[in-house]
Amino acid sequence: MEIAMKFGLKFPFVDDIREVLHHAPFEPFALRLHSGEVLKVTNPDFLSVTLSGRVLWDDGRAFRMLNPTLIASVEAIRAPKRKS
Repeated sequence: MEIAMKFGLKFPFVDDIREVLHHAPFEPFALRLHSGEVLKVTNPDFLSVTLSGRVLWDDGRAFRMLNPTLIASVEAIRAPKRKS
């Protein structure tokens, strides 16, 4: 990661994550990793992005520090449809 900063390399999803994280009003989203794992972000307090681009995810039960190269996509979480 330090090499990426030294050479000014950018990771495409880091800017996307920052944008959806700070969107007002906040809308839940998920990080899909290349492994297929999905990390849901249902509250903006669950996620932080460092200046170096590392992504810190914490849902209150588990904590992860992610290298941005592990992130495959940033996806909206659709609210379940209400039954009428």
